[in-house]
Amino acid sequence: MLRTKVKVSKVTNLSEARYCAGMGVDFLSFPASSVDPKTYKEITGWVAGPLFGIEIDANPSELYTVDFFEVPFESIDRIPEGKKAFVHLSVNEWFEKKSKLIENKEKIIAIELKIHSIDDAKKIVEEASSKFDVFLKYHHSFDIDTILKLQITGICLEGNAETKPGLKEYPLSEILEQLEMRD
Repeated sequence: MLRTKVKVSKVTNLSEARYCAGMGVDFLSFPASSVDPKTYKEITGWVAGPLFGIEIDANPSELYTVDFFEVPFESIDRIPEGKKAFVHLSVNEWFEKKSKLIENKEKIIAIELKIHSIDDAKKIVEEASSKFDVFLKYHHSFDIDTILKLQITGICLEGNAETKPGLKEYPLSEILEQLEMRD
């Protein structure tokens, strides 16, 4: 079990999806630009546990059976009726875009904030988390224990491509191992 919720985006292969599921990741998202509907269906058919989503920049495709979408703020109006999305934006955009986010709250499962400095982001994260579930985009320069002290629902990590099927390094394994609850 992990100490916080985790979403891994940019998943493109079964090996990574299975690894993440085995580690207890809550959400997996796949880039529509790299994972076609057939491959998506095959991968999600072999993996149990996480909720599955598709990352889109334009119009969502109905060819994918998803639990959620992942969209940039600019695509918030394209979230289909009855579906929810992770909406990503920079922490610096919060004040400019929060009213539109609040107007679309019923469509948002969580917001994903990209931060540059933990100290600079504390106040914004606190305000955003009073309205939404907030996931922070993890960067390797951040101390995981410091991040977990913020008022967040979870963190976002990114997958990476396989060299060839079954041959893969797992750079996010170090972070997931740090998040494992210890007895």
